[in-house]
Amino acid sequence: MGRRSRARRLQQQQQQRPGSAEDGGKRNGAGWEGGYPEIVKENKLFEHYYQELKIVPEGEWDQFMGALREPLPATLRITGYKSHAKEILHCLKNKYFKELEDLEVDGQKVEVPQPLSWYPEELAWHTNLSRKILRKSPQLEKFHQFLVSETESGNLSRQEAVSMIPPLLLNARPHHKFFYLLLRLSSLFLIHSIRLKLQ
Repeated sequence: MGRRSRARRLQQQQQQRPGSAEDGGKRNGAGWEGGYPEIVKENKLFEHYYQELKIVPEGEWDQFMGALREPLPATLRITGYKSHAKEILHCLKNKYFKELEDLEVDGQKVEVPQPLSWYPEELAWHTNLSRKILRKSPQLEKFHQFLVSETESGNLSRQEAVSMIPPLLLNARPHHKFFYLLLRLSSLFLIHSIRLKLQ
């Protein structure tokens, strides 16, 4: 997909989307929060469980809980073919990241995204921008639209940095074949239930 078609698609999305500049940044009258309640990062049972395990020294408990409550950095990985990935990287570095320099949102300085040093060819980046700030800030609306558009197109993947490590360690080559399986507790329960019914 070329730059013109991407720009045309972004323009169409902006015209169709409530919350664009025409209505003053309001999204269906809900404001930038979009009606989402603030997440309470507190769970007494969780705290009690870990206090009973005594894996965190008592003097460091508040620091431990504070670290758990901190939002994770936003990370993104550029995917796709080499030439296309390089075009997206160029666009990010020379347009969107430059717009983030010296920007403050809600009194917090926006950190310009930095490449993950261990990921090859600067194809993975991280920043202190949370998804909430990215969604609610009028100054970041174009950047957010670009991220959403490219993610939907399969050119960007927003994922945790730790999820990027296994493919690197596998040292995958074009002739390799992999079967990737992700099991959640609900999936394990379903598999176990099916197994019991079949017996």
